[in-house]
Amino acid sequence: MSASRQTEPVPARKAGPFQVAATMFCGIFAIGARGTWRRGGATVTFVQVVVGAAVTLAVLVLILSMLVHWAVR
Repeated sequence: MSASRQTEPVPARKAGPFQVAATMFCGIFAIGARGTWRRGGATVTFVQVVVGAAVTLAVLVLILSMLVHWAVR
């Protein structure tokens, strides 16, 4: 008889800054990068999403304002 082994679930790993940035980038352009996220196995927390969205918004506003400034000049 074989003893049944119960494996404990592996705790979810927290996503790093580059994974959060990649998630925000893919979210902006509606790119489905499913394979990338499954391979890493990390999860993005709510706080990471909020901070990532705020940083992404700031970068986009900065880029757009620079483009407008350059075009008007």
